Amino acid sequence: MWTLAPMLCGVVDVIIGRAMNTSFPGRHFAAFALASLAAGCGGRQGAGVVPAMPEVRTVETAVLATVTKAGGTETGQPGYLGIAVAAGEDGVLRVIDAAAGSPAAKAGVKAGDVLLEFDGESLADAEDLRERVLASVPGAATTLLVERGGAEVTLPVEISAVSRPLALAAQRAILGIQLGASPDGRGAPVSRVTKDSPAEKAGLKAKDLLLAVDDQQVNALAQLTDYLATKNPGEAVTLAIERDGKPQGIRATLMADPATEPRLPSYWKKDFYRLAVIGVEFADVKHNAKVAAKDWDEQFFSKATYADRRSATGQPVYGSLNDYYVEQSCGAFRIEGKVFDWVQVEKKRAEYSPGTGSRAQDVFFTEVLTKLEARDGKAALETIDGILFIYAGGWAQGNRGGLYWPHRGTATVATKRWPFIIAPEGGERMNNISVVAHEFGHILGLPDLYARPENPGSTGLGGWSVMSNQVANGRPQHMDPWCKEQLGWLKPAVIDPRVPQRLVLSPVEGSATECFKVLVRPDGSEYFLLENRKKHKFDRDLAAEGLMIWRVVKRHVALVVSHGIDGPAAPGVFLRSIPYPSASNDAFTPFTTPSSRSQLGGGWPVSITNIRKLEDGRVEFTIGVEYE
Repeated sequence: MWTLAPMLCGVVDVIIGRAMNTSFPGRHFAAFALASLAAGCGGRQGAGVVPAMPEVRTVETAVLATVTKAGGTETGQPGYLGIAVAAGEDGVLRVIDAAAGSPAAKAGVKAGDVLLEFDGESLADAEDLRERVLASVPGAATTLLVERGGAEVTLPVEISAVSRPLALAAQRAILGIQLGASPDGRGAPVSRVTKDSPAEKAGLKAKDLLLAVDDQQVNALAQLTDYLATKNPGEAVTLAIERDGKPQGIRATLMADPATEPRLPSYWKKDFYRLAVIGVEFADVKHNAKVAAKDWDEQFFSKATYADRRSATGQPVYGSLNDYYVEQSCGAFRIEGKVFDWVQVEKKRAEYSPGTGSRAQDVFFTEVLTKLEARDGKAALETIDGILFIYAGGWAQGNRGGLYWPHRGTATVATKRWPFIIAPEGGERMNNISVVAHEFGHILGLPDLYARPENPGSTGLGGWSVMSNQVANGRPQHMDPWCKEQLGWLKPAVIDPRVPQRLVLSPVEGSATECFKVLVRPDGSEYFLLENRKKHKFDRDLAAEGLMIWRVVKRHVALVVSHGIDGPAAPGVFLRSIPYPSASNDAFTPFTTPSSRSQLGGGWPVSITNIRKLEDGRVEFTIGVEYE
C-alpha cells in the first residue's frame, strides 16, 4: 500500500485546512490529494474512497515552491523556541520551563501551560514539536495555542536560531593603519599609516589617537580587526579620533586587501571568457616541436571541429575546451583566447619548484610575464581575463601545492594581476583537455569537490563531476548540477517534498532546466538536486545512467549513492549501483539506506519513491508518497 508522507490520518483535517491556505505551495492539488486520503481514513469525504495517484508532471508542469527566508535570520540554522516540555500520564503536553530570554519566554509561555497547537496545527507529542520547531525558519512569526487555567490562549512568537555564528565579509577589507598599545585603556595610538590606503586618503596621521570606529570603542588592534572582518571593501566607516587633544570625526572608505583572494566564491557571470595560453620552456626541457600553436588553438578555442579525429600526437579527441563549456552551459558561455609563442625562462625546470612556497612561484610567473611583455609589448595581455600556463614536458614531480601541481592562482607583475591555471604540455603526448577543464572551473569560481587528503572522512563526488575526479581521457564528464546552478547554467524547478507529485526527468545533458531542487529546509540551506544522467555527449564515459541525487547543505555538496555504502570510498565503488534505481534501492526516504533525513536537524521529510527508468530514457518517480 502507499500513504501520503508524512501525514497521519488523525491530523488530515488540520492539514487540509493548511493546504487550502493561500501560502501553501500547490495548495489546490495538495488539498485534493489530502481530501482523498481523509476519505480513505474515514474522513469527511466518506469511507472507502481510494486516493487517486497524482498525474505525471515535468519540470514545466510540476507544482513549484519558493525558498522562504525571514529577514535578519541565520540561514541554515535550525529554529529555536526555548521551551522544555513533557507528556503527562494523561497524554497532554505540558511546559516544564521556558528558557530566560528565549522566544517562548518573550511570548509569555509559562511552566504548567498545556501545549495544544504550534503554527495552527495540533501536536502529537514532544518529538512532533521538536521536529516542527527545528524545521522553522529563524525570524519567522508563528503562534502557540496553550491551555492555561481552563482557557485557551494564543501566543504570538518569533522563532529564533539555535546558534548565531559570526560571519566574515566576502573579501578582507582594510583601513591601512597600525596601532600601538593603549597607554591608559582609552583608545589606541596610530603608529603607522600605509601609503595610498583609505586611512591616508581620509587624512588620518601617525600619532592620532583612534577612539572608536562607527561608535565601536577601540582600545587595541584586535578590536579593530574583528570589526573590519564584518565589513566589505567599498563600505565607509566613521573614525572618532583625537589629534593634539582635540576630538575629530573622519570618514574613510575601506578597500580590498590586494594580498588576499575573496573569502567567499565569486562566480564568473559574463557569457564569454578571454583566455591567454602561454607556453613556458626551460633551459633543460623544451616543448614538443610536433605540436604547433595552431594545435593548441584548436584544442582550446575551436567550435565543433575538434572531435572524431586525432590530436597532433595521435590521440583521440572528443571536443575542444570551448566545446566542453558550450555544452555545460547549453550555449550560454564560450571561451575565446590567444595562444602565445613559447616563452624561454633562464633556469632548469626543477629550479623553479624547490617546495610549496609562494615566493619561488612568484619568481617564475614574474619572469615569464616580464619576458612576454618585453617581446610582445606591454599591451599584450590588456584584453585578457585570465591565463593558462602550459609548462614544457610531461608531468613534473612535486607535492600538492607546488608550482607544477595543476591549480588556480593569481599572478602579479607590478600592479597587474591575472587569475591563472597551470598544466603540463604532456611531452611526447599532447596533453588533452581533461585537467584543464577541471582547473578552468576554478577560474569561474568553482571549488574542488573531490575527497581532499587534508579533510579525513570526506567523500568527494568521485567520477560524477568534473570538479571532482575528472575522466582523464580527454572527454571530461559533466559538472554536477550544483556547479551548473552556481554559474547560472541550470535553473532547477524548486519543489516542496510535502506536496505529493509524480515527476519525470529527461536527461540533463543538453538541458538548462531538467533538474528538481527538493527543499529540506524552507530557507534553502539544505536541499536535494535531482538529475537524470545519460551516457551522452561529454558524459559518454559515465559508469552508469539514471537518477542522480545530490545533497547540498550550506553550499557543501555530497553525492547520495544508491548502493548505501558510506565513507570516502562510496562514490568510487559499485559504480553501476550509484544512480537510482539500483538493485539496492528504488526509493530514497527517511527510512532507506542512505536516508533522506535532514543533516541540520528538523527539516521537511523527503520521500522519493517508485523510481524507475522509462524506455525513452526518462526517469519517473513519486515524491511525497511512501510505499509501505
